[in-house]
Amino acid sequence: MMHEHHKMPESDDNFENGTLYHLVVNNEGRVLDGRRTPGFIESYDEESEMFIWRITDFEDKGRRWEVPVDEIGNYQFRKNSKLLSAEEIERMSKHCLEFQHILTIEKNDEIYQQTLILIQERKEYAKKWLKENSVFVKNRKELDFSVQVGDSDLQNDLKEYMKSLNLYELELKTANQYLLNPQSGEWIKGLKIVMAEMGLIDFKERIPRTKDIFLGIGEKSIRRNYIISRLAFVQSIFEILGIEEVPLYRGMSSCINLFETPSTLVSATFSADTAKDFASINDDSAYRSAYFVKFMYPIANLFMTFFETEQFNERYKEQEAIISLEDLEKASATISDEQLLAYEDTGEEPISIQELEQLYKTADESTDDA
Repeated sequence: MMHEHHKMPESDDNFENGTLYHLVVNNEGRVLDGRRTPGFIESYDEESEMFIWRITDFEDKGRRWEVPVDEIGNYQFRKNSKLLSAEEIERMSKHCLEFQHILTIEKNDEIYQQTLILIQERKEYAKKWLKENSVFVKNRKELDFSVQVGDSDLQNDLKEYMKSLNLYELELKTANQYLLNPQSGEWIKGLKIVMAEMGLIDFKERIPRTKDIFLGIGEKSIRRNYIISRLAFVQSIFEILGIEEVPLYRGMSSCINLFETPSTLVSATFSADTAKDFASINDDSAYRSAYFVKFMYPIANLFMTFFETEQFNERYKEQEAIISLEDLEKASATISDEQLLAYEDTGEEPISIQELEQLYKTADESTDDA
């Protein structure tokens, strides 16, 4: 096993499955994951119905997750833990119903095509910036898919590129959140909502439960700029190196049956060994389902990789890539030469930010109304 774990873990017999009754500050327990990550409930927020889980061991020791209270069943707590009263459970249960509504955003092809044009435009800036400023490019480096760590020069290039666009704070927050736990809090949920409104992925999850999800640096227009700029950087690097697709692997084990998921963001890896470590495919496994797959993936839908993302090389060495499960033919679609020539003939931009904002407006309003 590649991750830290206890060689002699404490028996599950000393714990009981989590319920709303266990949502008492300082109650100790473990996550119901393969290695039983230990921690305790540090705090509880009544307004959002979320609790803070403070991790007490392994790579993320001392760090915290923000967890919806209705996911308490993914945890176990020591027997004889303190319990909430029946009155508190009734109030909490009624409030939680407000957050059970599902927000569905299906990919809009018209918006998707306009988003591709904006990415293409930003790639012109990215390639110019890379040729003028990139240490990685100037040193004529290549990407080795067999290495366990990314390239420090390329990671610094991404940092400086994002700073040039005033987007580095978003890069830090997004990369750190993916490293810690993309399901913690709602930063990544906000990212996926905006990507869905841009036609890049589908979104079908519960509605946001925090009021500040699209405030400050999380404002939708800023997130859109970040998404376009990051996709442009990654695509530009691979195009400069003459790489059109990359070999990726994905492994998964689950205590429930496999089920169809929307075309959303998922983690994959450049390492077969890493993917196999996540897939418990053997006769004595307690998991109900597991899989291990290899596939070639077009660079058009690569959002993040360990090559350029410094955080993906810190506590974990998983050679990670964040990708979209969008239909591969659509994901690899490029803007036709005829389209580009048509715009070049007029001397006008294919589409302005203001025009795209109008296309996004309908999606924004439907999201806000949900």
